[in-house]
Amino acid sequence: MSWNDFFIKNSKLINHILNQLKTTYYTPPLEEIFAIFKYIPLEKVKVVMIGDEPYQKSCDRSDIAFATRNSTPPLLLKRIFQNMESTVTSFKRPIDYHLDQWLKNGIFLCNFCFTRPVVDTIPFHYYLLWEPFINNLVQYISNHHSVVFLLFGSKAISLRKSINEIKSSVVEVPHPINEYTKFKNSKCFIKARELAGEIGFIFEW
Repeated sequence: MSWNDFFIKNSKLINHILNQLKTTYYTPPLEEIFAIFKYIPLEKVKVVMIGDEPYQKSCDRSDIAFATRNSTPPLLLKRIFQNMESTVTSFKRPIDYHLDQWLKNGIFLCNFCFTRPVVDTIPFHYYLLWEPFINNLVQYISNHHSVVFLLFGSKAISLRKSINEIKSSVVEVPHPINEYTKFKNSKCFIKARELAGEIGFIFEW
């Protein structure tokens, strides 16, 4: 199984999404929407981190979820690093924030919505547009591969129903901004490593 197989099986759905996007101004640009699939092959995936949507500020956005091309991490990423620094003894903050080392370590980074409109807020119908795709994606990954899913916030957590937990494990993570206190005390990154060990593999942040 491969990403190519996944895209072939979901070609009609993907074409529908892209056709809907033609009527809106959105980010990231078309050529970057599915960039994550070029960075990491399916068989190399160990951890899947899922957030809500791309960053609101254009200066923060990257072709990879959670990552940024900016020299200063957005608040979401900053809080993730702070949590890791306080709980994962081996963690060292990366030199830049494109998170290339995470990708090399088998950490697949994506959002519930792979795009967002170029406005201050993201309308509810955007989640409805991307929901079938992201559900199919987590189902495909978990049916063919044993991984650990970290689901950040309520939207991502709603995907749990589509994950095959016979093969994979799930960590529900309070949103680092909207539920900061709960996130701060969650020890989610330690839990992810422990679950990975139970499945039978080791990874580094």
